[in-house]
Amino acid sequence: MVLEVPLVAVNLGTVSVESFLYVARYSKAGRGTSRMSSPVFFWTYLSFSLITGHWILTVDRSFLAFVYFKNGTLPIAFYGDLSHITEVVKTGFVSAALVVGDTLIIHRLWVVWGRNIYVCIFPMCTMLGLAICGGGITYQLSQYTVGEDIFVTAAGRWITSDTVFTLCTNVYCTALITWRIWRNSRLVAPYGSTNLNSLLGILIESAALYTTWTLFFLISYQSKSNLQFIALDCWAAVTGISCMLIHVRVGLGWSQASIHTGAASTPNAPPFAVNISRAVHSSPDHQMDDFRGRGGKFSDHV
Repeated sequence: MVLEVPLVAVNLGTVSVESFLYVARYSKAGRGTSRMSSPVFFWTYLSFSLITGHWILTVDRSFLAFVYFKNGTLPIAFYGDLSHITEVVKTGFVSAALVVGDTLIIHRLWVVWGRNIYVCIFPMCTMLGLAICGGGITYQLSQYTVGEDIFVTAAGRWITSDTVFTLCTNVYCTALITWRIWRNSRLVAPYGSTNLNSLLGILIESAALYTTWTLFFLISYQSKSNLQFIALDCWAAVTGISCMLIHVRVGLGWSQASIHTGAASTPNAPPFAVNISRAVHSSPDHQMDDFRGRGGKFSDHV
C-alpha cells in the first residue's frame, strides 16, 4: 500500500528539512581546513554553490506558491506544474550536485589507490551515465505537461537510471577505499598506532548516509509516493554532508599533525644552560679520568 502524502504538505516539509540539512552542511564545512591549491577546493565550493542555489529556489518556490501565485489560493496548482522554470533549474542543481559528489569520491579513490587510473575506469563510466541522465531529467521536466503522472512519464526512466548510476559509483568507490585503508592499517599496525581506523569509520558512516538516502529516494519513487519530492529536494544537501564528513576528518588530521609537530619542537620544561669547567693536565702521569667538573650549575633562564 502506497503511503499517500499531500503534495502541498510534502513541499512544506521539504523547506524545513532541506533548510536543516543546509545549515548542518554549512556548519560542518566551517570546521575543516581547506588547501586552496588542491583541486578538491574547487569541487567542494562548487558543490556548496549548487546546494545553496537549490535551497534558495526551494524557499523561493514556497513564497511563490503561498503568496504570489494566484494570491496564494492554489498552492497545489503551482507545485503540480513541474515544468515551471524554478523547478527545472532546481532539478538541474540537484543533478549537478550529484555529479560533483561522485567526482569527489572518485578523486578520493584515485588518491587512496596511489593515483591508479585503472581502478577509476568503472566509476568514471557510471559518473558519465549519471551526468547524461541528469541532463535528460532536466530536459524532460521542461517538457512536462500539467496533469501528467510524473511516475509514468519519460522522465521516470531517466530518474531510475540516474539513481542506479550514482549508487553503483558510491558503492564501488567506498568498497575499494575501505578495503585499501583496512589493508594498509593492518600493515602499519605493528609499527605504531595510526588514525586510519577512525578515518575508516568516518568513511563508512559517510557512505551509509548517502546510500541510505539514495535508497530512500529510489524506494519512494518506485512506490509512487509523494515522499520522493522530499528525498529529491534534500538529496543535494545530503550529498554535501556526506562529502564534508571526510573533508572535516582530514582537516582535523592536519590540525592534530600541526599540534604534534609543535609539541615535538617545544619542550615542556623551561630551557636551561649547563656551564661546565674542567682542568686538563698535560702531565703523562694523569689519566683521562682526571677530568673533573667544577662549578657545574643549572640556570633556569637562557
